[in-house]
Formats: sequence, C-alpha cells, structure tokens
Amino acid sequence: MELISSIRNFPNHCKTALQNIWRNGVMSISSIFAVTITLTLIGVLCVIAININDITLSIEQSLTIYVKVNRDANEAQSKQIGQEIEKLANVKNVKYSSKEEELNKLIESASSKNKELFENYRKDNPLGDAYEVEVKDAKQITKVAHDIENIANVSEVTYGGESTKDMVSMLENIRNGGAIFVLALIGVVLFMIANTIKMAITSRSTEIAIMRMVGASNWYIRLPFMIEGIFIGLFGSIVPIIALYYGYSFAYVQFQRILSTSIMVFEKPFPFIWNLSGLLVALGCGVGLIGSFFSVRKFLKF
Repeated sequence: MELISSIRNFPNHCKTALQNIWRNGVMSISSIFAVTITLTLIGVLCVIAININDITLSIEQSLTIYVKVNRDANEAQSKQIGQEIEKLANVKNVKYSSKEEELNKLIESASSKNKELFENYRKDNPLGDAYEVEVKDAKQITKVAHDIENIANVSEVTYGGESTKDMVSMLENIRNGGAIFVLALIGVVLFMIANTIKMAITSRSTEIAIMRMVGASNWYIRLPFMIEGIFIGLFGSIVPIIALYYGYSFAYVQFQRILSTSIMVFEKPFPFIWNLSGLLVALGCGVGLIGSFFSVRKFLKF
C-alpha cells in the first residue's frame, strides 16, 4: 500500500527531488559534473569502438578472390566454372568478367604509352575470362580459394595468401579487443557515477533520520532520492549529448572529405547520434536510480 501511495504522490516527489537538488547545490553540482565527465568519456569510446568495428567489417567484406579461367576454355566451360563456384560453401557473390572486359580493364589501368600497345591485342586477345568471388566469412577465404583451384579449367586463383589470412585475424582481434576494453571501461565509469551519487546521499543521512522520526514510510523517503538520482543522470547527460551532436557531425564531414574511400566506412550521423544519445540518457538515469536506491536502502529498516 505504501508503494501505491508513493506512486500517487509522484508529481510531489518530483518537485521534492528538484528542490533537494537545488538546496544541496554543491553536492548536486559535483554529482552532475561527475556524470557529465563519465558519460562524455563513454560517448567518445562508443563512437571510436563502433566506427572501428564498421571499418574492420568493411575491410573484411572487401576481400575478394580473383579467379582466372584458362584462355582455351570455351563459353560453356567458363560458365560451368561460375556455377561450380556458386555451389561452394561460404561463397556470397560471384561476378563474371569476359576476356574482352578484362582487356578493357587492363587498357584503362595502363599508362598512356602502353595503351596503344595493349590495343593491338584486341584482335587476338591473350586473356581469358575471370571471376571475382566474395565470401560470407573472411576467415574462410583460404579454404574457398583452395576449393576453387580444384575446379577444372581454372588457371589461377589470387586472394593474397597467408598475408590476407593474417590480416583477417588481426582485424578480428582489434574488433574483439576494442569491444572488451570499451565494456570494461564503461563498467568502471558507471561505478564511479554510482559512487559519487552514493556519497551525495550519504552526506544527508541526518535528513533521512529526521524523516523516519516523523513517521515517513520507507518508500516515501526512498522515492524522492531515486527520482533525484534520475534527474542527476538526466542533467549530466545534456552536455555529452550536445557534444556528441555537434562534435560527431563535424568529425563525420571532415573524415568523409579526407578519407573518401569505400573501405573507410563511418556511421552516418543520423540515426547514430540519436541512438547513442538515448543510450547515454538511459545509462545516466539508470545508474542514478540504482545508486540512489542502494544508498538510501542502508538507512532504512525492512
């Protein structure tokens, strides 16, 4: 019943929580400042970790296997190679390129001096058809390449060899290590927020004792402090969200201008900023709520 009564008086508890924040100015400001600093740190780390994850995934997805078909293979044999490649496990996409297209690519990439030389090969094209193969899992690129080599009329398979395998392993380690580091650091900074709020409430133990002496119920005492913790988390998240909004929007434009490649893929500002802002608000309010709940709890009898 006392919980229901406290919920009914929720607007009054909100008013009381705001008044308490105002009255305890120094401790409230220190708590809000601590939340602001830690949430800013979390925001920066999340931005870096998420974009590093996207970049590593983009690099992995850009890895392809280049398959050369024997020059003497006829059209039916060349198509058969494509069909067999598509049947292999972990093959995501197969792109066919005729020998005429291969010669055009060679001419386009050649220097102006060699363009004329390569043009002479149009009547007797020495190249064969080719395939570009994308894999579903970059870690399986070596196995897929070896399977393709065993297909009849395949003359050469290029995928980077052991260096590609090592790079995939390195990218995976960077992604996993970054995620573990960010989660660990988030845990540390959230603990710091909770401790700061606990210190602010513990300093008001006399106020809680007086409320108990006049007969206030546990929930009547607890709820304003919990709401106060939520407000501290909410106020502390305002500056990090503003910094995230303007900072990431500016950084995104600059990085796109400097690193305008298909591999260096960054999260678009929206809805990324809104999603991360929501996470920061939820973390700030959630930790404020939990920290306040356990801080007041030790002064109450159950």
